[in-house]
Amino acid sequence: MHADRHSALNRELHDAGLRATRPRQLVLALLRDLGDHHAADDVVTALAGAGTPLPRGSVYVVLAALAEHGLIALTDAGRDPVLYEAKTAHHHHFVCAECGAVVDVACPVGSRRCLEVAGAPGEGEETQVVLRGRCPACLSAQPGSRRRSRARRAGRNSSAVA
Repeated sequence: MHADRHSALNRELHDAGLRATRPRQLVLALLRDLGDHHAADDVVTALAGAGTPLPRGSVYVVLAALAEHGLIALTDAGRDPVLYEAKTAHHHHFVCAECGAVVDVACPVGSRRCLEVAGAPGEGEETQVVLRGRCPACLSAQPGSRRRSRARRAGRNSSAVA
């Protein structure tokens, strides 16, 4: 890791209230380099591929600490597993039901608590909106499949409606 980048990561970790350990530096740098959304196992694999392997358990602990201190964001895109990303500005996600692509969607309010729900059983701290549908690539690849997908879903859900 370049000395300037190493110093910047150390400073950022310290400013967030974390000790600047090698695993934290490696995971934070990797997520920034990769961009997009990644599962913990993707991080483990990418670290090993870069010649800086870390045990799976250590990666999970580091990801949790980085997320808790606001250096990365964790996203529950409604699929297993949880995804992590270096982008920390509040935003929402679109998930393609066909190919699984996850795309950032700007939050019109721009704050973590951008939606109030009447009758909520407590005070909300964060809103994560996940839009589901089909991305442009999947829509253009199979023009007639949308009707078939709806028919399949209707068939599966028909017992709940009847």
